[in-house]
Amino acid sequence: MTDLSHDGQPQLSKHRIEALVDGIFAVAMTLLVIELRLPEHAHLNSEAALQGALVGLIPNLISWLISFFVLAIFWIANHRLFSYVRHADQGLLWMTILGLASAALLPFASAVNGQFASTTGQALYSGVMIWLSVSTLLLARYIYRHPGLCAHPMSLGVYRATMARSWGVMLIAALAVVISYAAPGKANFVFLLMSLMRPLGARIERHYALAEAKAQAQAAAAA
Repeated sequence: MTDLSHDGQPQLSKHRIEALVDGIFAVAMTLLVIELRLPEHAHLNSEAALQGALVGLIPNLISWLISFFVLAIFWIANHRLFSYVRHADQGLLWMTILGLASAALLPFASAVNGQFASTTGQALYSGVMIWLSVSTLLLARYIYRHPGLCAHPMSLGVYRATMARSWGVMLIAALAVVISYAAPGKANFVFLLMSLMRPLGARIERHYALAEAKAQAQAAAAA
């Protein structure tokens, strides 16, 4: 018999959606490497020809590297968010599936962006990045606003840090599109700024944790 939450909604196991998340991210991360292949009709009968073909793969390699670590970052974010969850409901499932759709689309967007150094390719790639970020933001908000689903409620600091990281990635993705107008094929390097999102989030979490500890100390002193 399925247990019911306080509002009468069925309590669903979180483990099956976590298994689906792991499977789709694993497949998407594997599919990224398919685009790293040498030209089918190239005559690679010398060292120079092979080296030239490998050099030609550099844009695809850069796109693969960025996309792989982007998927890893979002998988880690999803893993952290689900660490708060005790059981799922329909809303949480659909929020998660929304993000999985964007993760599944990233290999295609990465392939287009790697093969065509154009604003259109960059816009497609950045659009999927923004979709991933929005879905993560919505998932975090849903978990934060539904503490009944949680083994332990998400703190305001963690929620704010997740929002900051998500908005940061969206701004970086939008900046990549702008840069692509002036430097097609080089805008992907702006995604290196994503390395700043983790320390930014950690700083926000520390700020809220210290503020909460200070408020608790003042309340204890007043009592």
